[in-house]
Formats: sequence, structure tokens, C-alpha cells
Amino acid sequence: MRVAPAGWSRRRGPATGGSGRVLRVLAPTTVLACYLLVVLGDTVRVTESGMGCRSWPLCNGHIGLSGVYQALLEQSHRYAAAVTVLVLATFVAARRRAERDLLACRAAAAGVALIGAQVLLGAITVFAHNAGWTVALHLAGAWLVLAVVTVTAVRVRHLAEPSGAPALAQSLRPGRAPAFVAVAGVFLLSVSGMLTLHEGASRACPSWPLCLGSQAPLRLVLLQYAHRMLAFWATVAVAWAAVRLWRSIPARSPRRLVAGGVLALLAATAALGGIVASTGAPPLAQDLHLAAASAFWVGVVVLAVLSGYAPSPVPNVAAPDQLARAGQRARAAGLTGS
Repeated sequence: MRVAPAGWSRRRGPATGGSGRVLRVLAPTTVLACYLLVVLGDTVRVTESGMGCRSWPLCNGHIGLSGVYQALLEQSHRYAAAVTVLVLATFVAARRRAERDLLACRAAAAGVALIGAQVLLGAITVFAHNAGWTVALHLAGAWLVLAVVTVTAVRVRHLAEPSGAPALAQSLRPGRAPAFVAVAGVFLLSVSGMLTLHEGASRACPSWPLCLGSQAPLRLVLLQYAHRMLAFWATVAVAWAAVRLWRSIPARSPRRLVAGGVLALLAATAALGGIVASTGAPPLAQDLHLAAASAFWVGVVVLAVLSGYAPSPVPNVAAPDQLARAGQRARAAGLTGS
């Protein structure tokens, strides 16, 4: 007789109730909205529209969208920050299911705190006239928001599966280390990339991957090399983590698509980075590079979360009569062997 895991209903699957169904839709929607907000924010940056609105929260004294191109982009980005409502709603839904997964609830709570900090950083960025350090912090905060809402979405999706309870005893196994190294490497790479752009080092090296024939100051060349070395470290770490995940899951598991997708996004991000470096960092190339990098970041976070799970087989408990027959066969086999 097969016994279903705790919290599982034969008729409805996991006993998640209405709040569980809402959360399974709300969490990935929040991830998508946060991703689009990051991409729109980068479009504002590369088009030099960050100071299109010289006041905050009003845009040059207007509450609505202005007809001027740069002000329109900047104010659109501010209104897109209404994704805060989705982050809050995800937290409320996750908190109602805290007994199912405490980590998902904590990640959702972190999203609320971080999105609040992002609003404050956005205001500081305007008042500081787009100072490099404020823009770098703003992007770092945006990626952290994207990370925690992704953690929530993956945990919720995993718990919706029949074997969704995480294997806690194995969740800290050594195989997680490469994934967390990959997360740290990609995050540091994003911050160094933003500093490289704002310090003018993106045009310091006319060639890629080596910086040959540069006439730029040594400080900018070293910053460019530091960014490229971080890119190499992140590439090795991500490839290592993706291969380990690929080898640790069954051949037909859809989770293999995650590993393959992360490697594809890694290649796309690296190729676009080479284009940015070798073509003088045109705005469109920069925008595409960060869009690919942000999608790559989401993939790496998913990879790290999935690397923490071990297979959780559904226990089988034999019926009493089956146990009795098995015992009789064992005793008979023992008598025969003697």
C-alpha cells in the first residue's frame, strides 16, 4: 500500500488550498515583473535619461508622464516600480503558507525590505545627480530583489510537486558549494561591470578578451581587467555548478533544462560582453548585455536553489498481510537453506 506524503491529498494533489494556487501564479509573475523593471532601468541608464526627471517623486513638477523622451523613460521606470505591490502580495501569500516552507516566507519578506530600500536608493540617485556609486548600489539592490523573489518562486514550485518536501538532511551536502560560489561570482561581476561603465573603463580596451593597444590610463585598464577576471571566475563556477546539477538528476527530468539554459545564457552574456568591449560600448549593446546578464542571474539563482534539493522518494509501507507473507517466505527460505 502506497502512503502519500504529509500534506498530500489524492483528489487535489498537494494540500495547498486557495492561497497555494494564488502563490504559484503570483511568485513567477513577480519575478517577471522585477526582471522587466531591471531591464527598463538599464534602458534609462544607457540612454542617459536618469536625469530626465530632476525632481522626485514628481517629474519636473508633473505627476504624469511627460512628452519629453528622456523624462518619459525615467518617469515610466518610476511608475514601473509599482512592482512593489506584487512583492508585497507575494509576501502576504507566502506568509499564509509559512508552515509549508519557512525559507520561501523569509525570501518574500526580504523582497519587501529590499524593494523599500530600492525606492530610497532611487530617490538618492536623483538627488546625487546619478553619481556612479549610487547607480551601482541601485543595480546591486535590483539584482538582490530579483534573487529573493526567484528563490520564493522556485521553492513554491518545488513544494507543488508530489515529492515537494525538501530533503533537509541532505540539503547541506557539499554539492551546493559550487552553486553558491557561482551566485557570489555573478553578483560581484555585475557590480564590477557597473563600476566599469560609470568610470569610463568600458572604452579603455579596444580588444577582447585581452586589452591590447590601449591608450587609456592604467587605472581604467586595470579596472577593465578586474572585470574580465571576475567574468572568468564566474564562468568557471557557473559551468561547474551546472554540470554537477546535470549529472545529479535523472536523464528525463525537466530540471536538466535549467542547467542547459544557464549555460546558454552564460554564452550569450559573454558574447554580448565581448561586443560591448570591442565596439566602444554602444547603448544598444550595453542594454542587450545587461538584459542577458539579468536573465543569466535569475538562472544562476534557480540553479543554486535546485542544487540544494535531494531526491525525496515517496515511502512505501506494505500492508499487514503482505508483511506476513513476506515473513513466511523468509522463514521457509531459511529452513530450506539449513
